[in-house]
Amino acid sequence: MEERPALKNYLFVYGTLKRGGSRHWIIENLPFLGRVKAKGFALYDLGPYPAMVPGVGVVYGEVYEVSEEALQALDWVEGVPVLYRRELIEVVFEDGFSLKAWAYVYNGSVKGFPRIEDGEWKVL
Repeated sequence: MEERPALKNYLFVYGTLKRGGSRHWIIENLPFLGRVKAKGFALYDLGPYPAMVPGVGVVYGEVYEVSEEALQALDWVEGVPVLYRRELIEVVFEDGFSLKAWAYVYNGSVKGFPRIEDGEWKVL
């Protein structure tokens, strides 16, 4: 029986995992595919990190190619399933090309936290 090629996993990052972010070192050696946006989400500033939740808006970030092993490790880093959940979403590149990528969606309440209106979390 012929082996099927492994499906590629993609990861959308919008906070501390982005280039320049405090946790980027975790994914810095993974293939970077470019800047993208995710529609249908809102972004909130929780202080040390942002929270992406379903809502009206666009969130901007980066997309990387990741292995299944890397995703498992990142689940632990991101506090899945308590703090965040990993969800497959559509992301769109500037040229209009889209793909499905995993994203960490916040599980908690964003009540009382400021919304990041432009959808871009600034790396400090």
